[in-house]
Parts: sequence; structure tokens; C-alpha cells
Amino acid sequence: MVGFFDYKYYKWVAIIPGFIFGDIIGAIAAYFLIQEVMIKKEQDIDFEMALLRICSMLIKSSGAVEQVEVNTVRRFFQSTYGTNRTNKIFKEVKSSPLRHYTLNQLVAIIKEKTMPTKYYSIMQLLYQIAAADGIISKGEDELIVFVGYEFQFTRERIDAIKSQFVKVKSSSKKYNQATIQNLSILGLKGGATKKEVKSAYRTLAKEFHPDKLAGMNQSIQDLAKEKFQMIQEAYEYLEKNYE
Repeated sequence: MVGFFDYKYYKWVAIIPGFIFGDIIGAIAAYFLIQEVMIKKEQDIDFEMALLRICSMLIKSSGAVEQVEVNTVRRFFQSTYGTNRTNKIFKEVKSSPLRHYTLNQLVAIIKEKTMPTKYYSIMQLLYQIAAADGIISKGEDELIVFVGYEFQFTRERIDAIKSQFVKVKSSSKKYNQATIQNLSILGLKGGATKKEVKSAYRTLAKEFHPDKLAGMNQSIQDLAKEKFQMIQEAYEYLEKNYE
């Protein structure tokens, strides 16, 4: 990629693999995260290596290294930084002091090097990697939840992000499939109160409101609008059908 595209165009190029591997969520997450890390052409490589180390810890947390998850990480880095810089990151991380850092220390680097507004996209990336093999293991979920808490996210907000990467099947006798699925879109499970439904809706609606993307590329605005509509429709369904 390097040599063919100027850095300022990387975020647009990354939308394509982001959409392929993460659908609407992946495309939006790729755009925002890449927009952040490409603000400075020569960004401190510590951020990149810290992110890679966290991704590596995530992959190993399930107890087995799944190649599809490894490939997801490499594709993300290649689409973000280009092949040459990705190779440099992967090479240097092997001898970097960061390889001995704890998860808490790595998250501290991420927090130091990026804005809080980008934490959401990082959480999406982590769940995208964890879900790449079709299953988010307990170990993977616990690691991501830890990162989320370090980002000062509530458990409800973390679950709402996770729900974007989990297809829910209903085995409930009380709730039908449509109810379970719409609750899942808002990051909730059967038994959630009406108050919790409204709170989850407000949080997600604010996160994906089209006004937040004013002035950005039309394709990104269209993707966000589609996600926003899903949230709206889920809430409207639950308002009418959920007790």
C-alpha cells in the first residue's frame, strides 16, 4: 500500500477490508481507528506495538491460537499501516520491552497515545478478532471486559459492543426470537427492565447518531445511518412488544 497511497487516503482504503471482515461495524471501526492513528505520519510506534501485543494476548487467551484470528489481526494492520510498516511493527515487537508488559501497562500506553473518543473503535476491533473463529471464549471475553473497564466503560456498554458480533439464538419460552434479537442489538438479554432498554438505546443512539459524522465521506455516513436505523427499529419493537 505504501508508495501507492498517500497517508491521508488510508482511512478510505481501509473501509473496504473493514466492511468485508466486520460488515457495517467493521467498516466504521476501521475508519475511526485509522483516522486516529494516521493523524501523524510518523506516530510513535509504541502505540502500534502495544495494540499488537494486546491483540496477541487476546488470541492466546482462549487457550488455543486460531489462525483465522491471527489473519484478522494481520489484515487489520496491513490495511491500516501498509505492508512495509506492518512488517516493521511485527518485527520490532519481538525485541521490544513491551513484550514483557502486563495487559494493564499496555492499555496505559493506548490511553496515553490516543483520544478517549477512539476507545469504542478499539473495543470493536478486539471483539471482531475474538469472534473471527465464530466463538468468543470466556478467556477472550474476560480480557476484553478488562480493557473496557480500564477505558471506564460500563458493563452495559461493553455488552452492547459485544452484541454487535454475536448472533443470538433464542431458547427462551418467555421471549420469541424477534424479542431476543432486538434485545441483543441493544446489548441486552431477556429479563432486562424497560428502564435498561431505554438507557441502552440512548447510549447506542448517541454513539451512532448521523450528526456525529457530518462532513465525513458519504459512504461512512450511509453505514452509520444503517446501524442507527437498526438501533431505532430494535427500540421501537421493544417499546411495543416487550414487557
